[in-house]
Amino acid sequence: KVKRNLILFISLFILSCTSEKQQSLSILCPGLFFSKDHRLYISSEENSLNLNNLSYKAEINNYKFVNKCSILNNNIIAKLSVLFVVSPENAKQSKITLPYYIAFLDNEKNILNIQYYKAIGTLKKNNDKSSYVETEITTTSDIIIPIKDINIDINNKFLIGFMLNKEKLRILN
Repeated sequence: KVKRNLILFISLFILSCTSEKQQSLSILCPGLFFSKDHRLYISSEENSLNLNNLSYKAEINNYKFVNKCSILNNNIIAKLSVLFVVSPENAKQSKITLPYYIAFLDNEKNILNIQYYKAIGTLKKNNDKSSYVETEITTTSDIIIPIKDINIDINNKFLIGFMLNKEKLRILN
């Protein structure tokens, strides 16, 4: 019995020594800024979108990195919490869908990586439940940026904005 336990112990010791351990390196999170042209979002329940039939407007209001950023297996790893403020206009439904992107930029503001997300929430109602009121939606996204063939420096930044089609851009600008 002692011999069997010794063999088991040695086997476990050998397996633990030969397994590859992934090491992560904590780094300062890259700076983040909001896209000037994509910070606002509008939506309508009508087929034709115009300023008179908007369901709601949304704004990217704030952000926070939840933990420290790190590098693991040639990837920058970050957890980003984003606050959206949604103002009802002529909303008939409470469901909110906010498509947004997070881009990773080099020091010349070229896009090195871009990822797409969706924040989903519900408009809140006032106390007497007669109308919708301004609502805050917070979403947290796991960001994994491959950096194997990228030169990383302190000038790399994240850029966040809403995904907008030409019609929405025309109305907003």
